[in-house]
Amino acid sequence: MKQMKITEVTSYLSSDGVFVKVETDEGITGYGEGTNFTPRAVIGMIEELKPYLIGEDPQRIEHLWQSCFRRLFARGGPVTGSAIAAIDIALWDIKGKALGVPIYQLLGGLARDKVRVYGPVAGKSAEEIARKAKLLADRGVTAIRYRAFHDWDDLNLHDHKRAVMQQIEYTEAIRAAVGDEVDLIIECHGRYDPDYAVMLAKNVEKFRPLYIEDPIRHENPQAYRRLRPYTSIPLATGERGHNKWDYRELIEGGLVDYLRPDICWCGGITEMRKIAAIAEMYYVNLVPHNNWGPIGTAASMHVSLAFSNVALHVSLAFSNVALLELPASASNAGDLDTTVASPYPVVENGYAFPLDGPGLGVTFSEEAAEARPAKRLGVVPKLNALDGSVRDW
Repeated sequence: MKQMKITEVTSYLSSDGVFVKVETDEGITGYGEGTNFTPRAVIGMIEELKPYLIGEDPQRIEHLWQSCFRRLFARGGPVTGSAIAAIDIALWDIKGKALGVPIYQLLGGLARDKVRVYGPVAGKSAEEIARKAKLLADRGVTAIRYRAFHDWDDLNLHDHKRAVMQQIEYTEAIRAAVGDEVDLIIECHGRYDPDYAVMLAKNVEKFRPLYIEDPIRHENPQAYRRLRPYTSIPLATGERGHNKWDYRELIEGGLVDYLRPDICWCGGITEMRKIAAIAEMYYVNLVPHNNWGPIGTAASMHVSLAFSNVALHVSLAFSNVALLELPASASNAGDLDTTVASPYPVVENGYAFPLDGPGLGVTFSEEAAEARPAKRLGVVPKLNALDGSVRDW
């Protein structure tokens, strides 16, 4: 029996992100996404991985994942994680198209009929962020995620104590606006030292948040032991994990309650499936991080539908505009840009529904990707403390 072969791998760096096209000798093409904060480095790594792909059978997804990871002597990290993710998602897209089924069917079928989603909000005052949260709640959103850092007003400045006090203020305002039935997710973005994370947790516990996300820096998972004993609030982290090994300490040590792997960063569908399986043994749930475009969103939806321990929350956001803030009608897509790839999942009453079609169920426009010039996706704020020392963004 003749095997399908990969004939070409093409990368696209557009204003929408980093995308990859994998072509085969049978005319079946798959698309993936590996957008992160170092897009040009990811494009370079995809080029480095091509020799391990051309001429190979695209349906040997596990074999090709291992080949792309283990044949590199210097491996791991965000660049490798995103490059492999883009390729891996494209390979799953090919397999789904070849068999005529959605990817979630290849992963074991629907573990749930729909995926509960959350909506992010931001604001420069407690009143503004509470008003936006109320609008989301009124539209059926049942979980709201927010930062509420003072650097919205103080450009390039982060002070731990001022930030903690503002997050407390904003949490109180949002809870008063949306009532007790809406879950609150307090995002900290890895900014705090452990003692300030303790200060925050103690003061917001009365508002019953669903969890606190990334309260401390991610490099040393054991630092969560300094926070864990001081709060009953569940803890979440993991969006900056790049493969299953980055999650081992967090899971085995019982350091957090929710993991936040991003399918465009953590090695793709193949690796996220393994992360979910390891977490399931320790009763740790996943809340997939998703910060990029329609291809990453589609891949996140497929795993969220198929994995049993996804905690019924997945952010469907693009260009900082949450899908949850928009009407479910495709004719009223608002600020969600579907020029390069479409569609986004339909959302009704706070739940997203499966995409139709084989593979990812998304159409990618190569012409649109090439026509939209790349911007510097990797530039992030340069935050300093009051004394001029470096602070985490």
